[in-house]
Amino acid sequence: MARPITVTKERILSASLDLVRSGGLPALTARNLCSALGCGASAIFSSFGSIQGVRDAVREKARKRYRKRVGDGFLLNPPFKGFGIALIWFAMDEPQLYSLVMDADTPAESFENYADTYVGFKQESLAAITASFGLPGHEAEMLYYQMVLVALGLAHACSRGGCELSIPQVSEILGKNVRAFLMVLRAGDDEREKYVPGAGAGPGGDVDSYAMIQSLAGQNHLLEQLHATPRYIQDGEWAELERVLRNSFNLTPESLREAHPDLTKGDIRAYILSHLQFSVSEQAVLLGISPASVTKARQRLKAKMQA
Repeated sequence: MARPITVTKERILSASLDLVRSGGLPALTARNLCSALGCGASAIFSSFGSIQGVRDAVREKARKRYRKRVGDGFLLNPPFKGFGIALIWFAMDEPQLYSLVMDADTPAESFENYADTYVGFKQESLAAITASFGLPGHEAEMLYYQMVLVALGLAHACSRGGCELSIPQVSEILGKNVRAFLMVLRAGDDEREKYVPGAGAGPGGDVDSYAMIQSLAGQNHLLEQLHATPRYIQDGEWAELERVLRNSFNLTPESLREAHPDLTKGDIRAYILSHLQFSVSEQAVLLGISPASVTKARQRLKAKMQA
């Protein structure tokens, strides 16, 4: 007799998140979920009561992931700009989950109310602004809402395929926005330059290290899976890794081949995995080859790129 499939709440939530990632909230139906799990509806409803209960749980799961990802932005330097970049990066990387988090249950009374309710991180932002720029409470609050306004606009466009920006481009846009806003606040002040430092200088500088953002836990769903449990990468998954390379490093297979025409498909894949911080042993599993073969491939790649 076949053993019954164990369907835990965590398995249901994981499958539900995958459905939302691929098709948005409308894809999260009882039929689709039962098909993904290979179980009957009773197994789902006994845990969540209804499909609406599953959707509510998925929305909360998405919000927790959003809070973790965007909260990690304050670990960067400067913290306030890191917050804006992390918000946009989440929208690029998880467009469907971003939409789920930002969709208002009811119309907000004002933009400020919407930002406080759905974007969040106001107190963390005010503390970072005060520490970096020395602005008093009201002006710090104005800068917070200005950043949120710009970040939401970019996040909305990027999450819907309206534009393709690299992280360095996002950093430059947000940096210019902050500096311009500070110049308006300080117009006529002889010490204005104190609050408008140049690129790379102090709290107003660019986030030069942000290209390594994927090293923070949970920055990309596929990367998170592959780092946690390395497995052979399917052909269809390479496009996602190429997208991470483009967004994080502003590099594409085409630009690499243009700079180094001798690179093969295998060379490109080895380059991607090395840039995404996979070890030799991990790359061996991901590519389905031996560690010795990975080492040789990396040596050939280095020689070609130095030629």
